[in-house]
Amino acid sequence: MKLDFLVVGAHPDDAELGAGGFLHKMKQRGYRTGIVDLTRGEMGSHGTPEQRLAEAEKSAAILGLDIRLNLDLGDGHLVPNIPKRHELARAIRRVRPTFILAPYINDKHPDHAAAGKMAKGAFYDARIAKLDLGLPPYSVSKLFYYPCHLYHGPSFVVDISDSFCAKMEAMLAYESQFDPQAEAPYEQYIHLGISDYRFHIESRCRHFGSLINVCYGEGFICEDVLALDDPHILLSKEEACCCHLPPSAQE
Repeated sequence: MKLDFLVVGAHPDDAELGAGGFLHKMKQRGYRTGIVDLTRGEMGSHGTPEQRLAEAEKSAAILGLDIRLNLDLGDGHLVPNIPKRHELARAIRRVRPTFILAPYINDKHPDHAAAGKMAKGAFYDARIAKLDLGLPPYSVSKLFYYPCHLYHGPSFVVDISDSFCAKMEAMLAYESQFDPQAEAPYEQYIHLGISDYRFHIESRCRHFGSLINVCYGEGFICEDVLALDDPHILLSKEEACCCHLPPSAQE
């Protein structure tokens, strides 16, 4: 297996919320895409792990993913320690992505923040030749982050206007999480900060899109300085989104 793009999520549905449009768009272009969920979402206030697994599979089919993994590292117990970092690094060596996208490390949800930190550590662990993880070392080209609960100004925005409907369909495949009729199994459930995900996600995608003068966009954060050989690439959104990398299917 050799992926072009691997999106890391703390829970099933995180990848769809942050990068679902991007994944669909890249798949439409012939790239190989995948998601690795770090937990089963078993501590979620809505639904069961079994429901979320079935919903994740349905969402993966909508996005056309080539692979979806679940490392089952413990919902609510995500910490970027060495053993859990190595589990993610092993998964990276298995699917060998060119790019990784993960939750931004500054987020109010501790699992999201931990997932970003784990991805950052695993990004380096995966390439260490003397680290025996049962698979050959592998170097990922770049690590990008997507915002979750908190807004962060993006380093770049990808136009997902043609993939926005697929993103929303993939998100709403999680009926246990986003069905407006779903109720928490106890009274006076207090939301962490987002009570209407449909409104929130559409508003965020419209905002990111407005930054590049399109209908809908997804924003991503890069801690590195990106090299630019030819400034003319900035005049073409179609080329800029993919950094001129040819689809693996055409290799």
